[in-house]
Amino acid sequence: MRKEVISGITVEYPDEISFCFNPVVINVSGYTGASVVMTVIDIQSEGKHEEKRAMFGATCFFDVSFYMQSAFDMINFNEVDYSISGAQDSKLGRLFSVELDFYDTPGTLADSFQFNVFVIWGAMKIGERYNGDRVFTWFKNFPFSVGMYTAGSSSINVIADGISLAPIVVNERKVHNLMLKEINAENELVFNLPGSSTGANVFDNTFDFTFMALMNVASNVRLLVDNSDEGVYLRWINRHGFYCYWLFKRGDESRQVTNDGEFIRNNMQDYSYVNGYHGGTGRKQKKTEENTLLVCAPLVDSDMYDFLFQLALSPVVDMYMGFGSDIDCWMGVNVSVGTYNKTRAVLQDFVATIVLPETRVQSL
Repeated sequence: MRKEVISGITVEYPDEISFCFNPVVINVSGYTGASVVMTVIDIQSEGKHEEKRAMFGATCFFDVSFYMQSAFDMINFNEVDYSISGAQDSKLGRLFSVELDFYDTPGTLADSFQFNVFVIWGAMKIGERYNGDRVFTWFKNFPFSVGMYTAGSSSINVIADGISLAPIVVNERKVHNLMLKEINAENELVFNLPGSSTGANVFDNTFDFTFMALMNVASNVRLLVDNSDEGVYLRWINRHGFYCYWLFKRGDESRQVTNDGEFIRNNMQDYSYVNGYHGGTGRKQKKTEENTLLVCAPLVDSDMYDFLFQLALSPVVDMYMGFGSDIDCWMGVNVSVGTYNKTRAVLQDFVATIVLPETRVQSL
């Protein structure tokens, strides 16, 4: 966390980046006035939220993560355009302005303090590194993108099979999708974001909620090419706010039909077969069908198992349905909750159960 002293008032506030599902805490101490009013503004949409806290023993605190989570509600997470090249704004990072107004008495402003924080969709674990070196599998026969955070104007180096290609130039602080359109590689593709002494691209999450900026540290993403073309292709957003992809082996499909209310009653009519049908009974029937599909990534190592496990944690999971009408088609699915046992074996299978959308059936 950052720290500032204003007229004897100590304010501890978030670092230059935060994650909306982690605590985004502001601590105020040493102020003997009546109250503090906190105003958080989404710079992009200009949405504003205000909260007032009375002082308790010259201290108070705010957790503004809820307001920042609400700013992402307007995002359509399936809007990823795979037909373009270069860097595309993933919309999973937003800049907020936060202002603290200190009131000695109601209506009497004593002092104020303002700061900005860039908030990313996600939740980091303590000890994790954000936007550091990563290795992924690039499934070339399916839509694919690479997530990368940049602190500002940068030039991202692109190296395909050891040959340098034209760099990707970005001009703003954003969480980008690096699109692979018009990029070709047979074995591996590398994206290299050089370190900078003016703005950090890589952060470590420490034990005091601090995202420690690592100056002059590069971010390298290495893609290993896979030409497989059959399976269940899933896309999800991980805890770091990056789109992820994997081509799973298809397993057994389970179809469960449940009863949503039914009865057969006596209509108090003649037990006759007029027009060839028994007219003495009536019925009402409604059923629903829920389909689940097992998917498997066979024999993955420990790091890849952890990468795939985030599929089970993500609230945004899509299944690729093919290419049609000049656009890639996806369908939203869920991942069944349960226990995932990670063994100490060098390689093991990762198995998940996909819950497909409910099938509409007839009711009578």
